[in-house]
This record gives sequence, structure tokens and C-alpha cells, in this order.
Amino acid sequence: MKSFPVGLMVAAALLALPTTLSAAVPVDFTQPATVEIKTVKIKAFAFAAGRTAPLKIGYRTLGTPHKGADGQIDNAVLLLHDTGGTGASFLGPQAGRLFGVGAPLDVTRTFVILPDSIGVGGSTKPSDGLGVNFPHYDYSDMVRAEQVIVRDTLGVGRLRLILGVSMGAMHGWAWATDLPDAADTIIALGAWPAPVVGGNLLWRLVARDALLANPLPAGTGARLAAGLTILATVPASGLARLVPDATAARSLIDAGSTTGADPVDLAFQLDAVRSYDPAPRLDRIKARVVALNFADDPLYPPADDPLPGISRRQPRVSEIVVPASARTSGHATLGQIDAWLPLVEPAIRAAMSR
Repeated sequence: MKSFPVGLMVAAALLALPTTLSAAVPVDFTQPATVEIKTVKIKAFAFAAGRTAPLKIGYRTLGTPHKGADGQIDNAVLLLHDTGGTGASFLGPQAGRLFGVGAPLDVTRTFVILPDSIGVGGSTKPSDGLGVNFPHYDYSDMVRAEQVIVRDTLGVGRLRLILGVSMGAMHGWAWATDLPDAADTIIALGAWPAPVVGGNLLWRLVARDALLANPLPAGTGARLAAGLTILATVPASGLARLVPDATAARSLIDAGSTTGADPVDLAFQLDAVRSYDPAPRLDRIKARVVALNFADDPLYPPADDPLPGISRRQPRVSEIVVPASARTSGHATLGQIDAWLPLVEPAIRAAMSR
């Protein structure tokens, strides 16, 4: 993963933006911090599509768990990455803005859990050997694997906070609706609690098919997927800045298609959204849910936004819509921490102070 936090295929767009948490590098906080890298092995994981197979789930932790008077861990936070990313996506050069001393998730006081979703990083993935014969997992499988880490492995009964980005935000909505007692606060950055449709769905399907049709690293499939992702996630105004000429276009496509991601792994990540739909279970939400979206995000156009209506029916749900400006670049703005962290920082601090 070479971009934080909007996915491997939009990395090319992020390379042209001035403020990103790009390139996962050794953590450089303002105090010593240790990243623990671990693995959970499940002998027989039952996938939603019907197959049962062994599964390995990789994850990282920062900080130390603290137990309250009741003996339960009371300072745990779950951070969920985007499509094609890994838990390491959150550990880029600006990680100190999240985890340093005095930061919202100061790891001297917070126990941070960073899973690699099924299909990427240290978790079992198609490129481990099965290729296209890998189980066709979906978001429900990915969320259940996250639960194995949080509940069964680390013994966290209730999370103070779940913060998810893009795909991770959709996972956050699934946690809110399927496990209503699992977290106090959920922050969903760049996603709606509704099925993926329209241009968002078309991009995923066409990019998936391109990757599967030509699954060569940096091949035609990867180049098509990179170009499609930039078209789908960056608004027209941003495209004019990013692609002023053919040389810039080729450079962006080259960058997006040479991120090191296995094409089949990425295709399966894109395909996993197919059954996502928390909408019928929104009345089960007990956590405080704060959604943040961008007015110029082509994947989530304001005219189709279901959240105003949802907020009227479900008072625990609220939304922040960031107006379009020279500082925003659609979905790619998720890679600019200064564009969104100040807006959700009050909710993060409130969650950690309870």
C-alpha cells in the first residue's frame, strides 16, 4: 500500500496532491512507539458464499490495553483501511497527527488495532497461491474476521471508537448495524450506509474485470483500472489540475498501475462490495455514528445522499459534508488528513474521554 487512505488504484491521483499520508514508513511519533505485528490463524472459516477454508488474518497494534474496574479493556480503538490498503496505511509520515503525544489517538493512552482485511497484506489472499480460485469473500466475511481479532483474540468486549476510511467506513456501518453494542462511537469517512450503485458500482465492476482479464503487474488491466479509478474518484475540477496534458496522464496511470498490488488481489477486493447493504438494519444502531463525506466526491454525490433522511429517523447518526473548494479533490481528499481530521477530531476526543 502506497497511499493513505483511499486505495491502491487512486494512488496516482494522490501523488499529485500536496498533503497526503502517503507511503507507509516506520512510525515517527513524538515519543517512542512500538508497532506489534501479529497473525491469527483460523482453521475453518465459513465464508458467506458457502465455502469453508483456512484463513490467516494479519493485524498490527499500537499502545497498551488498559483494563477498567470491571476487568474489561476500556481504551481500544479499531481503524479500518480502504480498498486494497492494509493496516499499515495509517502509519505514514503524518501518523503523529493521529497517534503522537496529545493527538486524538495518543498511543500513550490508547490501544489501537489495525487489521489487514481478508485479501491483502498479512492476511490470506488470492496471490498466496489460489489465484482466481480463492473464495469470493464479501464485506460480511471481512467484518467477521475483524471481530475474530477484536473479540476472540484481543479480548475487547467493547470498543471506544471505530474509524473507517472508504471501504473501512462501509465496514464501520456494518459494525454499527450488525453489532450494535460493539462500540461507543463510529466515524465513517467517505461512504454511505446503502448499496453501492451508479458510477461507484460501474467503476468497481469494470476495473475488476480489467484486472482479471489481464492480471499482469503493471499490465493493461492494471493501467485500465488505474485510469478508471482516477476518473471515478476525482471531480472534473480536480482532473483538470491533475491531467493538464498527455504526459501528466501517462505519469498518473504509470504511478497507479505500479503500486505493487497483485491485480487478482485487487480485483477480489473490488468485488467484495457486491452484497453490502446495511440499510435494512439502521434502526439497530446504538453507537454514535458520525459520517463525513465530500460535496465534490463523484462516488457519493450530494443529490443522492440518504444520510439527511436517515439522521431524521435515527438521531444517533449525523453527517458532516465538506464543501467543495480548492483544498478538496473528491474521494481522493481522504488522503489529506488536514482536510478531515479537524472536522472529526471533536468526536474522536469525546469518544476517548468517556
